[in-house]
Amino acid sequence: MKKRGLLEKLIIAYAVFLVVLVGLTVVLVYVSSRISSMTSEIYLVDYRKKEISDKLIEDLISMEESGKQYLLLRKDSYKELLEEKEKDIVSAWAYLCSEDICYDDQERKIVSGGMRVWQSFIDRFNDQAAQVPDDKVDIEQLFRDNSKDLDTLVGFARYVNGRAIKSLDGKIVFLKGLGDQVMTFTWWALGLAISIGLIVPLIIYKSITKDLATIRAGIRHIGQGDFSYKIPLDSRDELGMLAESFNKMAIRLKELDDMKSEFISIVSHELKTPLTSMKEAANLLMEGVGGPLDEKQMRLLSIMEQGIKRLLKIIAELLEISKLESGMVELYLEPHDMNDIVAGFVSEIKPYADTRGIDIRVTYLDRGCTGVMDKNKILQVLTNLTHNAIKYSHEGSTVDVRIRQPDEDIVVEIEDYGKGVPEEDIPLIFEKFYQSKTTRGHSGIGLGLAISKSIVDAHGGRIYAKSTEGKGSVFSFSVPVMPKLSPDGM
Repeated sequence: MKKRGLLEKLIIAYAVFLVVLVGLTVVLVYVSSRISSMTSEIYLVDYRKKEISDKLIEDLISMEESGKQYLLLRKDSYKELLEEKEKDIVSAWAYLCSEDICYDDQERKIVSGGMRVWQSFIDRFNDQAAQVPDDKVDIEQLFRDNSKDLDTLVGFARYVNGRAIKSLDGKIVFLKGLGDQVMTFTWWALGLAISIGLIVPLIIYKSITKDLATIRAGIRHIGQGDFSYKIPLDSRDELGMLAESFNKMAIRLKELDDMKSEFISIVSHELKTPLTSMKEAANLLMEGVGGPLDEKQMRLLSIMEQGIKRLLKIIAELLEISKLESGMVELYLEPHDMNDIVAGFVSEIKPYADTRGIDIRVTYLDRGCTGVMDKNKILQVLTNLTHNAIKYSHEGSTVDVRIRQPDEDIVVEIEDYGKGVPEEDIPLIFEKFYQSKTTRGHSGIGLGLAISKSIVDAHGGRIYAKSTEGKGSVFSFSVPVMPKLSPDGM
């Protein structure tokens, strides 16, 4: 059965999350609309209704006392107060009689009755104000009648006020219950989302990591040089395709590795011995063993000797990198002062720099910087890096050699002000046989930096480069004061 690809698995996971998210969104939108509607109703109807009915009750109660004082004292100030309260009371009854304010027909009838009672009361009161009885008994009876009507009106207002308070309480309780339901639903949705968020990715993760573990095991075999190993992954998803690509790559690497081994074998057994013999023969001829030579013959022999030396150097580099990679080279670790190593090295390479018109400047540490290292191997690294710096510098320029000890590592920097290395080549220049486009066509086959990296790695250090094309490069390597040897024991 064909396994689902990574994209399909991710789509399924996102679809599940989307369903949960949409469901939660729909519920929250519904609840939000209900809450918004309920809140608007509470504020615009119930709360407003309670507020107006409270004010109406207060005005009706105050109306009784103000009416008595006006009928007895006949002061204009009381008349103005009564007219203001009358206006407020009429406005309140008109609001309470509105179609959207009354909760039901019963309340509408009560409010309408209150309006009629009020109108009847205010008409009678105006008549009373026009002709107040002189008899004290009649006045007291008039006050009792007015008080009875106002008590009736207050009763109507209290009924409306009570309905508003009851409605407010009911809606607040409903909102609390709705909030509790939303809280419960949210927790359930959160639990479901977390469960899905944990389970679905876990299933995908296990599926992916299982295949990745198989691929990693295959890569480990390939990394250890077992190019005949085949990654046993038959799935046809993306990881299966990756495994198939690795298997094809391993087959090709096996072919290349066999070719490399055969090439090195031929070089070491078939080329080194005859080249050495040719070099010795050339030396003998130049010394006049075969008879006197003219100037032209000496020049030809000199050219031949230089070519033989170059071939022997290439062969030596090939054998050196082969030994370093196979772990056949042992490090002879002893305490050495890096200042002394660099000083001795500079004195040896200075004549070569002078022939190229290059000035070498050295910055030593003020204090000693002793570390445990293989002196000859470190000299080889210094030679490779400094030789390159001199070779690719312009005549008359300078090569700086600096020694630093920032932490527990000793750092050596070789800086030149020559051609520089393109930025895209920096990550590759320490690979075997790689040559930057700025160095192609020069002597060498691209093994010097690879050998240097292997030596520094064997010491537990680090080698790196920084460069600006056209301005120069800085090649740096570090070695720990106490070596951190690589697993192969070098």
